[in-house]
Amino acid sequence: MQNNNYNTPNYFMPSNKPIFLIAFLCSGLTAMSQNGNEAFFAFREDGSPAGSLNRAAYFMHRVKENDTTYVCRFYQTTGPMIKCETYKDENLSIPHGRFAWYNKTGSLDSTGLVKNAKKDGYWEFRKPDGSMNMSIFFENGKHVWTRNFTTNITTYADGRILDLNSKSYKDSIAAIVDAIADKKPAEFKGGLKGWSNYIEKTLQTPGRFSGIAGRGARGRVVVSFTIDTEGRATDMYIDHSVEWSVDMETIRILKESPRWSPAMQNGKPVIYRHKQSVTFVVS
Repeated sequence: MQNNNYNTPNYFMPSNKPIFLIAFLCSGLTAMSQNGNEAFFAFREDGSPAGSLNRAAYFMHRVKENDTTYVCRFYQTTGPMIKCETYKDENLSIPHGRFAWYNKTGSLDSTGLVKNAKKDGYWEFRKPDGSMNMSIFFENGKHVWTRNFTTNITTYADGRILDLNSKSYKDSIAAIVDAIADKKPAEFKGGLKGWSNYIEKTLQTPGRFSGIAGRGARGRVVVSFTIDTEGRATDMYIDHSVEWSVDMETIRILKESPRWSPAMQNGKPVIYRHKQSVTFVVS
């Protein structure tokens, strides 16, 4: 994983205990600004409180989404996201939800989910070009398997090894693909045209980005999200970050999106993962 000099933890080694850098968040920091369910904290390069954005190397935007979801996004002062952490409590002591880290250009470096302070589900690690490098699967904090995308080898916690290049594996995958061939993707009302129209009518280029980037500038945010079985956009996370205001504007239009028709498989609604690119232009 890339070391972006922001104390990014190394997740390449599977562990039952997550490594989260939260101690300085619980040390009595005073918010630089606070409004309702949102608060901003400014930091110097060494992680100490800066007091104001003018003296800060980076800042944290904490959002209370509900009583059990507190999302903390760390940003370079006028640049892309550094990392995103999610907690279950206001004291930020129980990691719970999506965690993600980014390289200096704002591209996603690694991401995964945490459930009650334990890694759970798929954790992805990417190469500098954005392609997959490694995937690790956890169940309630226990390492189950690791897949190396360079060698195409999966290694299980008990020592078993699966060669994904083998004919037997490829035949089994072909059978699975045939079994899910009837899966119908999630769809926004009006299809792709309807979705494009919604984005065009709803999206606003923030003044902060205009001031930072200047006239004629363009910023392309990429966001991943899930359409659940009821057609709601959930689990949104930035895949490529540009700057705080445009990232948050991208998330806003997803949160306010009307419901989609959920994906269907074998006559039943299923979850559907989607990725969207949104371009901001300063006129």
